Amino acid sequence: MYVAPYTVSMNFPIFAENFLIMKNLKIKLLFALCVILLFSAFITEKKEVITIFMIGDSTMANKSLKNGNLERGWGQMLPCFLTDDVVVDNHAMNGRSSLSFINEGRWDVVLDKLKMGDYVFIQFGHNDKKASEKLHTDPGTTFDDNLRRFVRETREKGAYPVLFNSIVRRNFPPEGVTEPKGSYEVEGNVLVDTHGEYLNSPRRVAEEMDVPFVDLNKLTHNLVVDMGVEKSKSLFMWVPAGIYDFCPKGKIDNTHLNIYGGKVVAGIVMEAVAKVVPALAPYVRHRDSEVYVADYKDNKKCAISYTYDDGLEEHYTLVFPEMEKVGFKGTFWIWGKGIENVAEQQGKPRMTWAQMREMAGKGHEISSHSWSHANLNKIGLKEVQVEIDRNDSIIQAEIGERPLTFCYPFNAYNQDVFRIASKDRIGTRTKQYAVGGEKSKSTAESLDKWVKELAIAGEWGVTMIHGISVGYDAFTTPDILWEHFKRVKAQEDDIWVGTFREVAAYVKERNNVQLDVTKKKSHWIIGPRLALNRELFGEPLTMVVDKKGKSGIKVLQNGKELSVREQDDKMIFDFNPYGGSIKISF
Repeated sequence: MYVAPYTVSMNFPIFAENFLIMKNLKIKLLFALCVILLFSAFITEKKEVITIFMIGDSTMANKSLKNGNLERGWGQMLPCFLTDDVVVDNHAMNGRSSLSFINEGRWDVVLDKLKMGDYVFIQFGHNDKKASEKLHTDPGTTFDDNLRRFVRETREKGAYPVLFNSIVRRNFPPEGVTEPKGSYEVEGNVLVDTHGEYLNSPRRVAEEMDVPFVDLNKLTHNLVVDMGVEKSKSLFMWVPAGIYDFCPKGKIDNTHLNIYGGKVVAGIVMEAVAKVVPALAPYVRHRDSEVYVADYKDNKKCAISYTYDDGLEEHYTLVFPEMEKVGFKGTFWIWGKGIENVAEQQGKPRMTWAQMREMAGKGHEISSHSWSHANLNKIGLKEVQVEIDRNDSIIQAEIGERPLTFCYPFNAYNQDVFRIASKDRIGTRTKQYAVGGEKSKSTAESLDKWVKELAIAGEWGVTMIHGISVGYDAFTTPDILWEHFKRVKAQEDDIWVGTFREVAAYVKERNNVQLDVTKKKSHWIIGPRLALNRELFGEPLTMVVDKKGKSGIKVLQNGKELSVREQDDKMIFDFNPYGGSIKISF
């Protein structure tokens, strides 16, 4: 039956009302369903953070970085070989045995923190042999008992123990010498063990209690033997006199590892762990000695990000031109209320949005320092969110880009604040080196020392700079900073100066990228894998290739040729970690 158009027209108000009600209801239901599905997906895909607790002695422990100290425990370098899904909580301590670690309450501290699914890496033996009653245990009895206790109590917490024996001591005694010494005037050719039965206890307990075991002594013994008498010194604390501030008289130490040695041993550890603990294998960053991702852009030794707080006018009038002279790009932390409201400036003029747009156009980073510079620890979490969102909005509106990093006012944050501030960002400033005059007392010498220590440790240094000639922590003379720029510029072959956003992105990508390497006679195929948000993390990474025995190296990524640069005995090139397979021909 035909229905005349006017019939519909006559009933349209009622029909339309009902239609809209149903439509809105359907939309709401669909939206709710989407939310549920998204939430479910989030719950399904969310990874619990795994914590690896480390208990042991000085060869595993974290070492001070003060005065450019070169010494590292292998546990200190372990994060270099793990993805960001794993946290390393290193409780190993210099001079401790399995006995003293228990008696001093250090094991109780670890137990209190242990949760289901965590791991405990256990390495003792170096100090258990010592005669002191506070330290001494016997293999086969008391030493084994302590190891059993660590294993049993770890499992009671629902966590997983992994046993290691001690790393090798570099001991090459001259022929006929049977008692080991710290060093010898003339060394022999044979590496001789110094740990005896203390190496067997972890193996014995592991077999008895069905615990994963890594024969770290054997692995490091083979490493030292393969390197030879002379070259193996490069792993340990052989420090020449008159060079390093932390040890001006020099030293010879065949027990403790340096930065290089710590990295090498940590890499060996995680390769071995991946085999005996398959559940940890997906979290291991494998580092092939012939092809790997550089620690920093262009395979430089360290990185520096110059960051400036509060958006002072002189950051534009003074800092900006000086940084442009040397080709450096800085990060400027802005709190919008201080820009918008003259009364908030308290006689210290701020940059204008036009000035900041000019700086951003030159490659400098304009990023967030909250809206009103409130102490985020002292306000509610809803207010924290408002402080962050409001400042993000004004910066995006004025600069044209949402800030992807964040700086905490007063450097104050807690776990909840960190969670809010970190969401959908590349990184937040959680460590900094104060540079200035009144409080920081920066001098040419102190800044040189800082840079030297960064290069030795291979670290990323982040400055906190406020006033230049006026305001908080202003310099006695700005020339101190300008001259510092020039001295760093002179070391640009070793130091990468990048914005906070650039370096933070590179480090995050570096720490999470996995390389699947297939080696053939005439070429290698490398498949990079990186599970990060591409909208946030798009910094190119630098790959390093050992050029020994190779010539005419050509690199293609998805058929596109990449620019290859020569660097000493290496070849380097930049690649897109999301860009697909890489073919290296030679």
